[in-house]
Amino acid sequence: MKYWKDEAEPVKAFVTLWETLSKEQEFIDGMKKVNQLIWFDYTEDGPNCSFHVDGRDGKFIVRAGKPDEAPDLTMSLTADNAHLSWANKLNPVMAITRGQIKVKGSATGLLKLAPKLKKVAVYYEQILKDFGWADKLAIK
Repeated sequence: MKYWKDEAEPVKAFVTLWETLSKEQEFIDGMKKVNQLIWFDYTEDGPNCSFHVDGRDGKFIVRAGKPDEAPDLTMSLTADNAHLSWANKLNPVMAITRGQIKVKGSATGLLKLAPKLKKVAVYYEQILKDFGWADKLAIK
């Protein structure tokens, strides 16, 4: 991994990001439309490098690790590509077509949130700074 020292760092950053988004009405409304259990699978970078978001039935629950139930959608990618995506430096639609993100299930709903990535990147940047990881924002 280029941006992370171990598999725990990206999980901490991404779970904190989604926990932050879960308190913002714009993203609460967006996840209601998505209405899926989504597993963000970065396990090629370590067996515990993943998290999930349960947006079914009006919920917005974020947890580290693989969900106990079968996810409606699995997004498999490296933690580095996830970092680039949350920082709005990697277009998820292009990454899917290039095979940098592998999708199992329907990503249609989640991709509707893609226009919000610029706003997500602002939250993500602040979270990295709060953790003392501003150096990770120097993306090459």
